[in-house]
Amino acid sequence: MANSKVQYTADGSTQAFAVTFPFISRSHVSVEVDGSEATFTWNNDSQITISSPTLSGSEIVLIARSTSRDTRLVDYVDGSNLTETDLDLDSKQAFYMAQESLDELTLLDDAAVATSTHILVGNGTTFTNVAMSGDATISQAGAVTIANTAVETAMIANDAITSAKIADDAIDSEHYTDGSVDTAHIADANVTTAKIADDAITGAKIALFGDSYAATNGHILVADGTDFDNVAMSGDVTISNSGVTAIGSGVIVNADVNGSAAIDATKIHNGTISNTEFGYLNGVSSNIQSQLDGIVAGAVTDVQDDDFRIQDNGDNTKQLAFEVSGVSSGNTRTLTVPDASTTIVGTDATQTLTNKTLTSPTINSPTIGGTWTSYTTSTGKALVMGF
Repeated sequence: MANSKVQYTADGSTQAFAVTFPFISRSHVSVEVDGSEATFTWNNDSQITISSPTLSGSEIVLIARSTSRDTRLVDYVDGSNLTETDLDLDSKQAFYMAQESLDELTLLDDAAVATSTHILVGNGTTFTNVAMSGDATISQAGAVTIANTAVETAMIANDAITSAKIADDAIDSEHYTDGSVDTAHIADANVTTAKIADDAITGAKIALFGDSYAATNGHILVADGTDFDNVAMSGDVTISNSGVTAIGSGVIVNADVNGSAAIDATKIHNGTISNTEFGYLNGVSSNIQSQLDGIVAGAVTDVQDDDFRIQDNGDNTKQLAFEVSGVSSGNTRTLTVPDASTTIVGTDATQTLTNKTLTSPTINSPTIGGTWTSYTTSTGKALVMGF
């Protein structure tokens, strides 16, 4: 039984413990909890209360006395009176120190020897010498060696391993916790196209596209002032999924055609009317058919002779043209049609008159009779006839 210390196991319900040994001064008494110095107060000379740490249960509480070893409590002086108190105090100091030393010696196992590389280890009662083994060993010079693979995760303090302690290229994806690589741990501009899985980026991940962005068949991307969204192309023009656009029937109105478009005549009806022919309509002030239907005698005053043609109703390649270039300038010549059906003949030498009465001009010579081929009229014109 120890004479200078007492040990308790905390039960978690009390912080007060009895001091079972005598002491000269309260300052010679210390308290440890699980080997660490504790803070305490004295209730009286036979009881203390631990103020720190708070005991939760199972902690080892050791209350020990350590009498002053460096300073003598009584100093004898020649010729002084020896009192019982001084003698008792001096002897108590020596007595208590002896007890404390014996208490320390009792901690050593009687069989303990200084075996090479052994250490003293307590077993709850005494210290005995044992070989240091397991995760660490020790040499007789005191050097401690940690065994290979002996350090486990639980043995490493949080945030204790720095990058300087990790070999280059030593950590692979097998050692990453799923979802542990965040934005802060990706260097700027280091995510390349090769690092992105095919079809992995959706519209929700691109600020420029709406979250509902999807490659819907036949849709196009249209901005709404915030981002682009996929919408169906509708209205006047539609588009296929191969990019072919189609203008809807009847959707083009006059306002859609640019004033300078200059649509070619080949694009109108069947293309048979030329641009030049359409140009002839310039200046027409009313319905053309109505104007044609409204032509009456005297209504047409001027028609250019090279524009006026009469065509055969059976063959439009047969045409009659009037030529007035022979009329002297400033004159108007009138052709009067007789009140009878007739055939107009010209002055060509091959023309003949048959069954006609010649009244004018007057034939000067020869006297009519017999066969003749050429006569001169009073106007100096040649007349060829045959009988």
